[in-house]
Amino acid sequence: MRWKRLISEILVLIAGFLSVSADEAADSLRIERYHKRLERRQEAWNRLIPTVFPLQYAGGMGMFSAGIGWDYGRDNKFETHLMIGFLPKRYNSSAYATLTLREEYLPWRIRIASTPFEVRPLSVSLAMNTIFSSDFWTSEPDRYPNGYYAFSSRVRFHLGIGSRLTFRIPERRRYVVKHISLYYVVSVCDLYLRQKIVDSAVPTGDIFTIGIGAILTI
Repeated sequence: MRWKRLISEILVLIAGFLSVSADEAADSLRIERYHKRLERRQEAWNRLIPTVFPLQYAGGMGMFSAGIGWDYGRDNKFETHLMIGFLPKRYNSSAYATLTLREEYLPWRIRIASTPFEVRPLSVSLAMNTIFSSDFWTSEPDRYPNGYYAFSSRVRFHLGIGSRLTFRIPERRRYVVKHISLYYVVSVCDLYLRQKIVDSAVPTGDIFTIGIGAILTI
């Protein structure tokens, strides 16, 4: 009887130990999953933090424009820019503000040996630009015959190509900014391209705009 009682107590202890171990393992798994969820959320928030800050002069986005952006993809070949532009009154009857969303693709990076410089020989961009003014419209106003204007005067789409020269700040001298880039972009908007297609007499050079700028990368 004593042996039976001893074996029974040992089995109860083993069962209790196994139960505690299982609970600890389950708790550990729940904690691990919780931390992974926190990490994913933190990564998602981090992706929303801007990593580039573009500045541009001219280029069909206003006389001056500035904004925020993100670089991503393998070797940071892609960039998205959100920019606000300004066109002073002296160039029009009124001063205008613009908003531009631009996507850039930079397929190649060439490091200049023994220097902190690198070249992005090709940049291809697609941008959508709108102007904030009641003088322009998205839908054709009622005062015009139906179909008189086959396009929106407020929204423009731009296709551009350019190049970029980047100075990589040495790590020992970095505070916030890692790279400073200078660039140019030659672009054509949908309206000017349509005019050229409709009327071949329009000089080819007149349909293109040139913008120059700088990009700070953090």
